[in-house]
Amino acid sequence: MQCPRCNWQNPASNTLCFSCNAPLAASASAAAAPAAKAAKSAPARPGNAPVFPGIWPRLGATAIDAVVMVAAMVGFSTAANLTYVALTGNPHSGLLTMAAGFIGLMLPALMDAWGGGSPGKRLLKLRVVNRNGDNPGILRASWRHLMKYALNLALPGIFYRIQRAMFGERAMHNWISSTYVVSSLADPRAVRPAIAKTRSVTGAGKFIFIVLGVLALVAGGMIIGAIVMNPKQEDNPLRAEVIRLDLVSQPVRMLAENHYRRTGAYAPDMAALGVTLESLKSSGFSALSLNPVNGVLRFTIAGEPGTADAPALGGKHLVYLPELRAEKKGGGVRRWQCGSDDIPRADRPYSCRHEAGASAP
Repeated sequence: MQCPRCNWQNPASNTLCFSCNAPLAASASAAAAPAAKAAKSAPARPGNAPVFPGIWPRLGATAIDAVVMVAAMVGFSTAANLTYVALTGNPHSGLLTMAAGFIGLMLPALMDAWGGGSPGKRLLKLRVVNRNGDNPGILRASWRHLMKYALNLALPGIFYRIQRAMFGERAMHNWISSTYVVSSLADPRAVRPAIAKTRSVTGAGKFIFIVLGVLALVAGGMIIGAIVMNPKQEDNPLRAEVIRLDLVSQPVRMLAENHYRRTGAYAPDMAALGVTLESLKSSGFSALSLNPVNGVLRFTIAGEPGTADAPALGGKHLVYLPELRAEKKGGGVRRWQCGSDDIPRADRPYSCRHEAGASAP
């Protein structure tokens, strides 16, 4: 190396000039050697690992956490009992035992929320984060923890397959609690973009949700219908008789529909419909009155009036109110709303509970 002061040629290892003792500048190779040595000895920084780990590290972390959790429950409960007995001299407290055991049960969740992760996740370089890539917080972590172990222990194997089909690698407890399991070796700057690209539910999961939703609606409708319509109608003889009379009155209603379709007006009396008193009585009715204004038909049921000891429908009425179809759909009578002004609702089927008595002639 040439001295900048006296131009003496010195060996490359010299730091002072042999001739004038002037300091010599270090060579580029000599300066680069310590830096390379330091870089080689420094530990590797995280950032190259994928954001989302595979299933096996997660299962391993779950198994480790389960062992720690059981040990913590037993240890905390035992310590609480021994402390309680030593301080009070009384037998152990069941409530205190349960409280201490619950703390042990929730220990992995507490570590996920406040620390760097549960023991299993620390060992396998995993951590739980929310959508923003931050610690999930105590409530979210606790909810996730309880759902995870309760559901997987309740339906082992089967539940795991179902939730994998619906939620993929993320699992149901993470979807419910809005959390994600990521690798602690991943680049922190890549966590949030990776989370933003994840799907909450798989295509198979959406299909299962739709099927379950439809089944729930159908089941709910059947239950409501069974409650409202009261399937035990045959237990009430009066209700069964009303159902029969409703059927035999249908031909008269069809005649009233045809009359309205032909003339555009409601029939004023039985003669306009071509109904005779004899044919009416053969159907179980003693009279029929018609309202030409609103088209209401009021059938009087034949027979003797009932008593408190022997109820009957004689002398009571079935009332039918026409509901018209829109003119753009062809007009005419769309349907008849069945009701009564003197038959109790309990003695009428669900299809004949319209309050049509107020419109009766």
